[in-house]
Amino acid sequence: MKKTVLIFTLMLTGSLAFAQDKPVAVATEEEAPKFTAAIDVVYPYLWRGIKYYGDKVAFQPYLSYAFTDKLSVGVWATTNFSNAADAYNEFDWNIAYQLSPVVKVMLSDYYWPATKNNSDWERSSYFDYSEGSAQSLDLSVLLDFSEKGVPLDFQWNTFIGGGDYKYDDNGNASRAFSSYAEIGYTYSFDKARVDVRPFVGAAVINGGYYGADASGKSGFSFSNVGVNVAKELKITEKFSLPVFVRYTNSDYGIQEFDENDNLTKTVKNFFSAGVTFNIK
Repeated sequence: MKKTVLIFTLMLTGSLAFAQDKPVAVATEEEAPKFTAAIDVVYPYLWRGIKYYGDKVAFQPYLSYAFTDKLSVGVWATTNFSNAADAYNEFDWNIAYQLSPVVKVMLSDYYWPATKNNSDWERSSYFDYSEGSAQSLDLSVLLDFSEKGVPLDFQWNTFIGGGDYKYDDNGNASRAFSSYAEIGYTYSFDKARVDVRPFVGAAVINGGYYGADASGKSGFSFSNVGVNVAKELKITEKFSLPVFVRYTNSDYGIQEFDENDNLTKTVKNFFSAGVTFNIK
């Protein structure tokens, strides 16, 4: 995923849905299944304001299973089906617990090794959580006030393990505990079946995991500010396709340098789009 020497930035985060079912004699509303699966197809892949390498279509399958109405686990992956230097692959797992109708806590593991043709990125083993590795542990607190009638959401995410480090002037490394926060508000146009969600996301604590400015310095930045527009396209009476388009502005953006390391261009505005194919 990320590293201090990498200087790029783009978009938002994706999320898994967790559910449960309980057999009853008469159901008053449709019950959510314990097991869910889907595949997102997105272009390009964006994560908390960071863009990963080239402009390639990403295929992102995910599975989740709810043990109870509170405890769930999930796995997620993204791939370009390519070993090119500018391709990106990642495999994640997470475990989540619903503390209340509003508050959920989640622990996520991210593994993002370089492709065989990328010599600039980490290619550590799966169980390597050391400095410079391609593995990270992320602890999240997620708030969703929609159950209280307010379509507001907030998240706080802090890296507590893996390759998230900062360095002092002497090059000594210490854990950075890089943290990202985001707030969003979803407005639904019921007749058009369209949801519009403006959001503001920032790297509040940044040891380099969330990029750096042109001078190589990392710190607070509004890495992920924009708006997401989502709609379900009704194909038949029983089948529809959820789609989205998204705009993001990022403080650091994508920086381009010449052969003398002089900054020549910074791109701060980005667009992305995607579609979800539900399997179960």
